[in-house]
Amino acid sequence: MAFVPLFWAVDQAKGLRKAAFYGWLVGFIAHLLGFHWLVYTINVFGGFPYPISTVVFFIYAALQGIQMAIFAFLVRGVGFGPWQIFPALFWVSIEFLFPLLFPWHLANTQNSFSWFIQTADLAGPYGASFLLMWFNAIIAGALFKAAPGTKARWTPAALFTVCLIANLTYGLVRLKQVTTQMNTAPQLTVAAVQGNIGVGMKWDPKQMNVNLDAHTKLTQEIDGVQVVIWPESAIEEWLPENLQALPPKFVESLRLKDAYFIFGTRSYRGNPKGPDLRAFNTAFLTDPKGRVLGRYHKQVLLAFGEYIPFSGLLGLLPGMPFVEGFTAGDSLRTLDLPGGIKIAPLICYEDLIPELSRGFVREKKANLLVNLTNDAWYGNTVAPWQHARLAQWRAIETRRSLLRVTNTGVTGFINAKGEMVEALPIFTPAVLKTRVQILEGETLYVRFGDWFAWGITFLSLGIILVHYMRRSSPIR
Repeated sequence: MAFVPLFWAVDQAKGLRKAAFYGWLVGFIAHLLGFHWLVYTINVFGGFPYPISTVVFFIYAALQGIQMAIFAFLVRGVGFGPWQIFPALFWVSIEFLFPLLFPWHLANTQNSFSWFIQTADLAGPYGASFLLMWFNAIIAGALFKAAPGTKARWTPAALFTVCLIANLTYGLVRLKQVTTQMNTAPQLTVAAVQGNIGVGMKWDPKQMNVNLDAHTKLTQEIDGVQVVIWPESAIEEWLPENLQALPPKFVESLRLKDAYFIFGTRSYRGNPKGPDLRAFNTAFLTDPKGRVLGRYHKQVLLAFGEYIPFSGLLGLLPGMPFVEGFTAGDSLRTLDLPGGIKIAPLICYEDLIPELSRGFVREKKANLLVNLTNDAWYGNTVAPWQHARLAQWRAIETRRSLLRVTNTGVTGFINAKGEMVEALPIFTPAVLKTRVQILEGETLYVRFGDWFAWGITFLSLGIILVHYMRRSSPIR
């Protein structure tokens, strides 16, 4: 019911500008509270002074608040429409199209309501977001929009109830079906190593061997697994992109015991001292003897994490560092194990990008999602848990197991129902040993993508166009 007060404020506002301002204010405050940890990230990773990091964060929150301003503008300008459904249509369209640094959805508030969110394999998070916003609009309409005593006042609630029952029924049926598929699917035994290297130790040449030893010692204790996985940038040494094999002495120290090995590192292409140098955030796969079998370069780079927006211009200011960024990879590449197991490596922020997971499953036939990340940049805040909860949706959308392997947490296993089955405590060196299901098939969402969001968007555009054409037409 969180949007009901906003609807009241928009309804009481004196004009469209005031309504849009109220919407922007809500969005601005929501981002200030929800992503307050960004100040720390900008300061620590970007190297900017704390006061400037704070200013950059306030600018970010102000820009992201425009999303809610547009929503409030449309609700006030066009109205609630029949069955109080227009706000839900507008919200899904804006949620789908508006660029967000961290792509959150209204549906994310229902992560623990498993029955409700299973429609993600049909429509992504937008189906659940639609129902939530429609519910808010119906409550607002009943409280201060509809005339008391009219039968039509309860029509939207009746229609919504039918849709909600259908949504929950689908969720219950799908949970049972996916459970059956999981119980009969092949399984892969994996070990996720959480080294817990603090941000102050990362990338310090004096600490490089100490950091590597932390991961190595944890790995030496692992037994009886088929794959050992280290997180993003676990190996801090620069490696050539075309690396053929790891040093035999290093492989021997790992004691892999016939396990395959996946790890994150920085790789490069070209002359390290020349103008053609390209740096990548990379995941490598090796066999038990250290021979490289596959590699993947991260494609979606994270602002303030892997590049600083406008860093070239900011670097011209006195006292401002110039941060050299990574180069984005240009293709999807699975890490392939014997037996037809194809792993989709999602590095860092990429487990928040549904297009990537869908592409891996649809185009490359990936049957396991693995996220390698280093959330130490976010500090001891709610951010690592936000990241993990947002990523849960990729498992439901694709009906694939999702294993998250992180430096400081949250390292965990999310099954194809979107349930976080296991998780290590954050900022603790540990190993998560588990069995993940290897699933096949394509969901409707994998096959057709954001068909629901696109359909709602075109419908919303048509409603807005008709509304303003009627307003501008002369009275006859």
